[in-house]
Amino acid sequence: MTVCVWNPELDQITAAQGLTFLMHRDESAQCQMHSVGVPEAAIVNWAKQQFGDKTKAFIDGGAHMGVYSIVLSDSFKEVHAFEAQKRTYFQLCGNLFLNEKENVRPYNVAITSPPKANQITTLSIVSKDGGGSTVCEPHAPVLATEKVKTMTIDSYHIENVGLIKLDIEGNELNALEGARNTIERSNKPPIIFEANNDPWYIEKKEELFKYLNQTGYDIVEIKPFDNMYAALKRQ
Repeated sequence: MTVCVWNPELDQITAAQGLTFLMHRDESAQCQMHSVGVPEAAIVNWAKQQFGDKTKAFIDGGAHMGVYSIVLSDSFKEVHAFEAQKRTYFQLCGNLFLNEKENVRPYNVAITSPPKANQITTLSIVSKDGGGSTVCEPHAPVLATEKVKTMTIDSYHIENVGLIKLDIEGNELNALEGARNTIERSNKPPIIFEANNDPWYIEKKEELFKYLNQTGYDIVEIKPFDNMYAALKRQ
């Protein structure tokens, strides 16, 4: 079925052709479309080739507008997409509709550890496009704040996970602690995650790497990115 974008004021209907994303036509979007392209396209394609398995689930933590979820949806049985910022979550849902991805389940929650779950917390919004929003202490000028519910990944009882991706602005360790049972039940699936090199994050990054090593993972850099890593089950 053809999906269309309708503008009733202009009596105009535009058909969506191929992979399509909703985004604002602002400075950030212009940069995205003309300078960057699909965010981390090389990683998404690599993940599809290396880890795609139509019998397994993919967990997308920090799904943003849905690039990982949508592009990888055909390579997994189901996708669970977590996005904390409400505006970006709505964008994610719109993109799922535009691309007719019925096996992707979106959740407007912040994923975290058991002690911090089942609460309402403050999300700090630091950019208009939703990137960088965090439930941790912000390290950039805050444009706005909003309230968001916190949950653990374990509370969703997702079975047979084949890949986890985490890009949640410093809260990755908490999310992993809240996914302990899911990870063990799925025999330690690969984890693609962001870990920045900013001075404020160095200690957190060391704790994150230590936790992954202690739970049976080896960590490799994903080049040419300087802040993206893959945790692979130790053989």
